[in-house]
Amino acid sequence: MKTFIYAIAVLLVLAAGCKKADLLIYNDITRVQLSDTTTMSATFVYIPPAITRDTIYIQVNTIGDVADHDRTVELTQVPEYDYTYVRDPVTNQITDTLIKERPFKAVAGVHYLDLKDKSIQSLMVVKAHQAVANIPVVLLRDTSLKNNSYRLRVQLVANDQFGLGEVNARAKTLVFSDRLERFYSWRVDNTSASAFSLFGKYSTGKHQFMVDVLKANIDEEWFQAVLSSGAAQQYRTVLKQALADFNVDPANIASGKAPLRETTAPGALVVTFP
Repeated sequence: MKTFIYAIAVLLVLAAGCKKADLLIYNDITRVQLSDTTTMSATFVYIPPAITRDTIYIQVNTIGDVADHDRTVELTQVPEYDYTYVRDPVTNQITDTLIKERPFKAVAGVHYLDLKDKSIQSLMVVKAHQAVANIPVVLLRDTSLKNNSYRLRVQLVANDQFGLGEVNARAKTLVFSDRLERFYSWRVDNTSASAFSLFGKYSTGKHQFMVDVLKANIDEEWFQAVLSSGAAQQYRTVLKQALADFNVDPANIASGKAPLRETTAPGALVVTFP
């Protein structure tokens, strides 16, 4: 029994030592990491045609002491890959992995301002006496954004100012175009996104319908204003009735526009509101 108790005591000491060592890893130098790695969407569609640039911001948090001077944050573009697993038809064990780079990778100088461009270097900093900063990424309005959504995955880079924080908090994907895109509160189709809880599954058909009915830019700013006003349920009621009216309109039925569908693809699902 004493031997057992002694063994447990040793394990507890070792565990405590490991926890302390883990903490020390993040106390040796000042580090930086992203506050949110969720994919971020942006669009030029609501912006006047004459405006050819838009800036979005990525929040970073520092770990460690603040400084009495500005500290540079570095970002770099990294590729994204899709993985397909090949399984044995009998054992179902994975026998091979097919790796393919994701299409529509944003191009520096075409779809976004190079992350090392001198014009933005002074803005890519954590200010003196601060522990949090919003780092700008400048998007460019290329004509190709009318036809496709482009992807820019940015990743933090260690430099002489900062080491890197948590491995899973170092990179983030930006998806942008010159057409309708998901906004943050509708970023995914589950209840972690508040717009999903209110309006249901996202689709470009539904999004465009909302724009047409409400005569508004249906984006994050609009959605937050709706929540603040307490009118969210009323908006959903209006949209559900408008959809019902649209789908029974003889002209829409005759033209094939009704019932309203999520996309223009053949066999696309019908749009619904919860």
